[in-house]
Amino acid sequence: MVLCPTNEGYGHVMRAGAIASRLTRNNNTDCLVFSDKKRVRPFSNLNLTYNISLHGVNYVYRKNGDLNTALTVLRLLYDGLNFPLDFLKCSIMSMRYDVLINDYNPHLTYVPRMRTINISHYLPYKYKWYDLRMNFYTNAIEVPIVFAERARSFLRISESFIMDFRPEIVDCEKIFPPIVRDLTKSESQIRRELELCKRERLVTITGRPYKYNRKERNDDLCTYRRLAYEHPDIYFLVILPVLDSREIEDEPPRNLKVMGYVPHIHNYINASDLIISRSGFGTISEAVIYGVPLLIFPAKSHMEKKKNQLMVQDYGFGKIVENLERDIINMIEESDYNNEILKLGNGLNYFMEILNENYF
Repeated sequence: MVLCPTNEGYGHVMRAGAIASRLTRNNNTDCLVFSDKKRVRPFSNLNLTYNISLHGVNYVYRKNGDLNTALTVLRLLYDGLNFPLDFLKCSIMSMRYDVLINDYNPHLTYVPRMRTINISHYLPYKYKWYDLRMNFYTNAIEVPIVFAERARSFLRISESFIMDFRPEIVDCEKIFPPIVRDLTKSESQIRRELELCKRERLVTITGRPYKYNRKERNDDLCTYRRLAYEHPDIYFLVILPVLDSREIEDEPPRNLKVMGYVPHIHNYINASDLIISRSGFGTISEAVIYGVPLLIFPAKSHMEKKKNQLMVQDYGFGKIVENLERDIINMIEESDYNNEILKLGNGLNYFMEILNENYF
């Protein structure tokens, strides 16, 4: 079996890792991860084979982390020249492996002699008529992807596993809850590890605000530090792989902890009372499936992330940051969080059932 997460973002790799963990735990499956060097890091604790030569799809980002749309379009045109090479590599792999789990490389949606399952989350969303940029995105990107997936499924060329977290369209037959990783530590274990008191609320931060001009400063860490002093009953856990050491105090308050790369961050997400993050589908999926409300930093240029943040707010899974300090306090005190997707469970369970139907 070949797991092929695209080399963009966190969510694709997270889902591939979730599937690989189930396969290696429950079955003697020969798994190959076909991606790039950066994306195999989360698989380091699994006994897998790796091929890090995937060219894949690459985006171009500004220094603030938001998408540079113009340069991304040019980069995708260049990447397209390497798509045949990726396809050829997968065709060679088909001599040994019989299943390809593709998440989501548009040029690897069908490989001859391999059962191909395409994982995606690009169902169109209804935007206001005057939001021309987002309407262009949904009609130029999402609608063609969904149409092509349904056509391939109808012709039995490949299979589709389409995810979403809008309760009214998730039917668990054609559209499923998001795939997230199985927990390896319980909520109580994480709270003991962090030495939390029973009444302490845990706020986990996994992303920072976007800066849209050079003069703008990120004062989010100052906000967490100030709130930690003012509210000793709130514990702030900042998990950021890249952080300027000059922004960290030598002696932060007891209820503020800064960590770098955490391979099993989903355990901390599950144990949290609030997640503060950017609007990537992977982090949002884990928070929604684990039943944790979200506070999202808004992206302006990344259209997929903009769609995600709108869905989080419109469906009550959280809100978009307006005033960070006030929003944190308000969301910690709110008790009317309602999550209908929780009843459906982890999309990984549905995916494994589909995979097992014709494989094991």
